[in-house]
Amino acid sequence: MDLPLHLLRLIFTSLLVLLPLQLFAAPLPKLTELPLGVRWYSIKLGDERVGFSRLTITRTDTGYRIDSEGSVKMRVMGFSREATSKESYLVARDLVLQSFSAENRIDGSPVAITGEVTPRGVAIVSRSGSGQKERTLKLKGALYPPHALNLYPLMQGASKGKSYKLSVLDVEAQKVKKLKVEVVGEETLPPGRTAVHLKNDVYPMVDNDIWVDLQGNVLKESVREGLVVTEAEDEATARAELARDALCKTDLILDFSMIRVTPPIERPAQLQKLVLELTGFPTNLPLLQGKRQQVLRQPDGTVLITLPNPAPVEEAPPTAADREPAERIPSDHPEIKAKASEIRGSEQDPARVARLLSDWVAREIKGAVTDSQSSLETLKSRSGNCQSHARLYASLARAAGIPTRFVSGIVYQGEGFLYHSWAESYLGGAWVPIDPTFGEMPANLSHVKFVDGETLDEMGALAGMIGKVRAKVLELKY
Repeated sequence: MDLPLHLLRLIFTSLLVLLPLQLFAAPLPKLTELPLGVRWYSIKLGDERVGFSRLTITRTDTGYRIDSEGSVKMRVMGFSREATSKESYLVARDLVLQSFSAENRIDGSPVAITGEVTPRGVAIVSRSGSGQKERTLKLKGALYPPHALNLYPLMQGASKGKSYKLSVLDVEAQKVKKLKVEVVGEETLPPGRTAVHLKNDVYPMVDNDIWVDLQGNVLKESVREGLVVTEAEDEATARAELARDALCKTDLILDFSMIRVTPPIERPAQLQKLVLELTGFPTNLPLLQGKRQQVLRQPDGTVLITLPNPAPVEEAPPTAADREPAERIPSDHPEIKAKASEIRGSEQDPARVARLLSDWVAREIKGAVTDSQSSLETLKSRSGNCQSHARLYASLARAAGIPTRFVSGIVYQGEGFLYHSWAESYLGGAWVPIDPTFGEMPANLSHVKFVDGETLDEMGALAGMIGKVRAKVLELKY
């Protein structure tokens, strides 16, 4: 299966009634190459989206690397369960496992696992709150990662009625399990996609149905007659939803998206200097820097961020887009203009006006995980997430004649950095970061900017970072 095993094991065990089937008309050609690239999946419990997963397969000198990551939070039978997972497997061309690593958090408890297959068995090292443990699992024959259950039958030709027994590594349980996968038949999934229907016994007492296309891509997984469904999603939609959930700080994605750092930043509001080293930063994402932050890519691919910038560079002055209304920043709307005029009163100094507007938004707009599509909606509802706060402030500021732009990145909160949106206003010949969610002007130095703009394409760029970026505090001063 393409989801880490533990994500759905938390849910339930019960019997299934099989779904209607169609049969193979002829044997299929054997799959000779795994589907390379990135695949995205949504996880639904009934009609509710409760999680996501992302699968990446790349070729190596000796075979393939299979990376899977995901997050799920659901409430079943009166209790809530939350899990996030990042797992990586190195396999030979025939899918036989060579080595692996995993970082799993179940209900907030972290476990890190690494291991490799040796002549003596499966050597595993696990690290958790209870310390480090080492063990070797006995092994007879070939060992496979969980994903082999969906790929191995196709590599054998996927003959109807054929079943295979594979020794599969269960990373979370740290066990080798003998699992069975059966080729049920060929079916057509909407909209006209040919798929191989497989069934395995991953979950005790529960049949697990999977549909895989002829190239080896999982299209759908169904547990208990569709009660829990994992389904392939197009990348643009998945990336937009992931970025939205991270910025909304929803429970679904909060643990997965948090960038934990050591040492902790105990007083972010009092920071005088912050130096971060980031790994996993997308190579195609522009490095935004100016008078406030310096961003440098190192020869090893890591990114070094220093705030404030020790060598400030000139920043571009405002453009027409920073002054004019936009679809979700309707600064020309009569209600927005009237509210801006009411808040500023007789004040004419742009910096003082900006502070009045920011303080009003922070005070009057209540925090919520939902994101209003327009600042006009936020003005009426008086609630919204950080994006709602930033859009409303930007609308009011532009209505007051202050060039303002919407920006996003990360900010330190609690145990680490969370994805966040705020604004920048052009005051006194410089771009000043203003956080109307927290009423900070200027925003504290734990605000690290990654993206300018608030279109779906611009916000979607964050999705390439979420769950991948790691941060290390190299220096901080109060």
